[in-house]
Amino acid sequence: MVSRSRSEFAVLVPLLDHEGERCVLLTKRPENMVRYAGQVSLPGGAREPGDSDLKATALRETHEEVGVPPTAVNVVAELDWHETTIGHRIKPFVATVTTVAAQRLVPDPREVERLLYLRVATINDDLFKTRSFRSDRDDRQHTVLTFDLDGFEVWGLTARILRSAFVDPGPARGYAESPPEDGAA
Repeated sequence: MVSRSRSEFAVLVPLLDHEGERCVLLTKRPENMVRYAGQVSLPGGAREPGDSDLKATALRETHEEVGVPPTAVNVVAELDWHETTIGHRIKPFVATVTTVAAQRLVPDPREVERLLYLRVATINDDLFKTRSFRSDRDDRQHTVLTFDLDGFEVWGLTARILRSAFVDPGPARGYAESPPEDGAA
């Protein structure tokens, strides 16, 4: 039997200011990783026994991956669950990151090869294209979305979460326009 915590994951959709524009922070995984090598993703990962809840998972993983301490993050929205075709359940959280923390990002080179910034102003229905179709365990067809960011393909779950956050119906859109609160980080 699979432990519930190992099949539940959380990601953060971090909103921050970069070069004068509101952006979503994404990470490109190193090519030598065992899982998800070279893929562009949101900070996040599996729930661990010490995590009080999935929000704590998203905050811990963001701190581990890009160096943003939980005290520099303000979670503003909890999105609906997303499931993968292999049965993982992912809970996304949208959050603003303080300006101070956004200027002091420290990616862990074991997990992050490069930081990427998706300008919120560019996130609309036209950004997303259909990459393919996949069947899940129940043989239901799912559209796999994709888009290009600085020459890197953002696809699958990451694209689907971004679309749900900003386009369908876009609960994060209101927070994307407001500047992050400054605070000690």
